[in-house]
Amino acid sequence: MSRQSTLNRPVRRSRRVPHHWLFPLALAYGALVLPLWLGFAPGHASTWHGHELLFGYALLVAAGFLVTRAGLPLLIGLVCAWGLARLAALVPEAFWALPAGLLFPALLAWLAGRPLWRGAKRPENRILPLVLLGLLALDAAWWLGAVMERPLLQQRTLLGTVDLFTLMMLLVGGRVLPAAVGGYLERQGIARRDHQRRAWELPLAGVAGLMLLTDLMGLAGPAGLLALAAAGLALARARSWQLEHTRRRADLWPLALGYLWLPAGLILKGLAQLAGILAPGQALHGLTVGALGTLTLVMTVRTARLQRHLSLDRLTLLGPAVALAGLAALTRLVATPALPGRAALLWLAAALWSLALLLGLWLQWQAGRAS
Repeated sequence: MSRQSTLNRPVRRSRRVPHHWLFPLALAYGALVLPLWLGFAPGHASTWHGHELLFGYALLVAAGFLVTRAGLPLLIGLVCAWGLARLAALVPEAFWALPAGLLFPALLAWLAGRPLWRGAKRPENRILPLVLLGLLALDAAWWLGAVMERPLLQQRTLLGTVDLFTLMMLLVGGRVLPAAVGGYLERQGIARRDHQRRAWELPLAGVAGLMLLTDLMGLAGPAGLLALAAAGLALARARSWQLEHTRRRADLWPLALGYLWLPAGLILKGLAQLAGILAPGQALHGLTVGALGTLTLVMTVRTARLQRHLSLDRLTLLGPAVALAGLAALTRLVATPALPGRAALLWLAAALWSLALLLGLWLQWQAGRAS
């Protein structure tokens, strides 16, 4: 073959980009967790599904964003560490489960946390690596609670984990959403008003950090007040983003909806802890199924297409996927323990959640095929 013909051959994109592997794996696993829990051990493993949605699904999605470069052996090692942790979660009381379960979050903190910390030029840029270390510590506490048969410890650590993931979503969503909307506004000739985007990050981190501490200490009242304060900050920050312009953009309104689930979920959490309108564990589904489900769906799809230089204009299935995730959250929120037919509602919420993630998986496959 001549040199000229070799040069003219199309360059294949590397399949070792971490999120090419991690996003589809996370979406496929996330779609399985709730049906598996309901089908096999809804009562016996009461914290298993929460742990697996947070550390099995959401943390793997986070790894897809944060580990931007990895050789093939390291990437395979990361996936194997994640798989080993999923096996360990099936028998968390086993002597080998704790080190096996912590290998994945420890590896992620090392791969992503170190470069983020070293490259930080502003104090707010060091929040994310601290969140990764906090997640590692909380996961260790969950495994210790399993070994010591302390379900209350496991429940509190999962509550703290939701707090940390909420902070992560506020940070990442608070950067991606105004940037995406602002770019669209500039193309439409509309003046932007989001000039103080990062000024909110340290106050949000401070409030979220205090909420985490009070949740871990079991101080429901102060934690509820801090949740309401965080919701107020999140809404006040979004006032300048001009989200009303996103309603006709299939790639923007789902992202805006995902962010708005955050203050809504924080308000539910705060009211549950202060007034008891819902059980605190019940209210958390606004943050987990609603905010986490919506934002992970939207962000993984957007990233998969943008990294492959594909247009965002034809994301017709993203809206239905986000709507299914929202319906799953609402269904789960109304499925209170005393409600007749609760089991059917739980299965409905699980089915809606799984369908939403499977649609996201389909969009991932379409992006890979188009590239």
